[in-house]
Amino acid sequence: MPKILILFISLFVATDHLRSEQDIDSVTVYIFMAEECRICQYYTPLLRNLYEGYNDHNISFTGLFPNRHSSIETITKFKDEYDIPFPLKYEYFQTLTRKFEVRMTPEVVVYNESEKKIIYKGRIDNSYYRVGRKRRVITNHELKDVLERIQDGNYEPLPSKQPVGCFISLN
Repeated sequence: MPKILILFISLFVATDHLRSEQDIDSVTVYIFMAEECRICQYYTPLLRNLYEGYNDHNISFTGLFPNRHSSIETITKFKDEYDIPFPLKYEYFQTLTRKFEVRMTPEVVVYNESEKKIIYKGRIDNSYYRVGRKRRVITNHELKDVLERIQDGNYEPLPSKQPVGCFISLN
């Protein structure tokens, strides 16, 4: 009888662990970018650090280039020049750009792939208060904050914050 009880407890613990692993939602951080946008260029070190700190089994990062003047060559050059560690993709047909109603680069969409819901959409932080004008002190770190919440198991949507950057030319 004790062996059966030990086996039952072992199976319960193992299935409970599997269940909790399956309950973790898959999240993608979509970063809409443009090679020539100086604000996108400015954010590359921060994005690299966020990727290194938060990219794990349930959070992934993807850079998307939705402007028609982008090309595989210019995106590859941008990736090499700014040492981007996450995948960059040409969003030629602007499918995700339209789905998420993105109009500016850089703009992030933190998307819960499991629930098909946006957790956060907007600026990376408040470094810029308008094009060409940076703050001396950054006081809000929206993307970092939402990634912290996700790591803590909180997938509740947050209000959008208006990004500052370069307009996307929609087809």
